[in-house]
Amino acid sequence: MSSSSNDTTSVGTILNIVLARKITFGFLITLILPSVIGSCFVFYRVIQKREILKRLNNQLIFCLFIIYFLQATLDLPLTITFLHHGEVPIPNYTFCAYWFILISALNMCTMHLNAYLSIERYFLIFHNKFLFQYKIILHYIPMILIIINSIVFIYGVVILYPCENQFNYYALACGTSCSVLDPTFGVFLWIFSFVAPLLIIILSNGFLLTRVILHKRRMLQKNVWQKNKGMVLQLLSVTGMLYISWLPISIATVINIAHSTPLLLELHGNWLLVGLIYIPVLSSPMTASIAIPELRVDIRGWFNRRRPYVGDGQTRPTIPTGTQ
Repeated sequence: MSSSSNDTTSVGTILNIVLARKITFGFLITLILPSVIGSCFVFYRVIQKREILKRLNNQLIFCLFIIYFLQATLDLPLTITFLHHGEVPIPNYTFCAYWFILISALNMCTMHLNAYLSIERYFLIFHNKFLFQYKIILHYIPMILIIINSIVFIYGVVILYPCENQFNYYALACGTSCSVLDPTFGVFLWIFSFVAPLLIIILSNGFLLTRVILHKRRMLQKNVWQKNKGMVLQLLSVTGMLYISWLPISIATVINIAHSTPLLLELHGNWLLVGLIYIPVLSSPMTASIAIPELRVDIRGWFNRRRPYVGDGQTRPTIPTGTQ
């Protein structure tokens, strides 16, 4: 959820909001075009190689990639426009409700999908047959429900909650919904949407890594170590970006709730301006290419073709033997 922030720094503020806005604008405007071009490459290769989406371990990763692409094409241009002008692109209630629902639903959806990806990866490695046997219940239904729930839940929070929204046209994503300002419900929203999924990701990844390392010898004996190591690397390449983007914000928010300080309070109020949440979005083509083996092979082949080729007919220097 986003919180309101003023365009200019006022007396008593600690963060330089104008400077933060300029830095974030430069960061986003520089990377958005390479990110979109990279996304087009991923879509192109997936369309060419239909077998990619037939593999269960690729489907959730590609679903996440699509959500990130929607963020890059629907939300990021609005954010960049705001950062440049310091004002909401279309200053009216309907647009603000749309933008706030869009950014909040997409962020919540990616966090929950990443959390479920972390849990599902454990089953793919240690209970593969069980997961494939019940893949409709354990794979497809949760993936669809997470997407639907994120949209419906955020819509209800913004539109149906019994309070009147007062959007700020000079704040990113129009500030915040009135429901978020409720002391009890606002904390619940933050924990349910972001903190809880992030905690699940950290615990699941830690547990999975520990068990994989403990079972390494047995996996080597059964010749499955390489495959399972690849699936763990898939998971870490996707969820790793969340540690950079969401962990600092979540920790600062939890500390602020327990023991509020002026700096933490201001950071919580302007966390969107920091731009960290867009790191997974902008890097999604790279993480998808690393996480999906077929795309990784394509990229490796592309680099290999551009290496200078040394043929057998090339003249080699004569090594002196010391004899005439």
